[in-house]
Amino acid sequence: MPLFPINISGNVRYKLKVDSKGRILLPREVREELGDVVILERAEGGFVLRRGSSRDFLEEFKRVMTAEPPRTGEPENWPPSRMKRVWVTTG
Repeated sequence: MPLFPINISGNVRYKLKVDSKGRILLPREVREELGDVVILERAEGGFVLRRGSSRDFLEEFKRVMTAEPPRTGEPENWPPSRMKRVWVTTG
């Protein structure tokens, strides 16, 4: 089925058909602009496709594991008696 762009107030829209496996075919110019990875976001009144970035899983994992955790303040050093009260009430 050929796709024809619809120009509404300066915005180009395409009417796309979803196949039996839930896929859509993006026009070449849209694929070239978005790239190989896209993000599908729920928006008011529908969904929006945005350009995504592909990250290597191992690189991202290493970045997360080696990053310093965010600190929210100074740690409290509770005395053993307070810790025992916590253990008793949660036990």
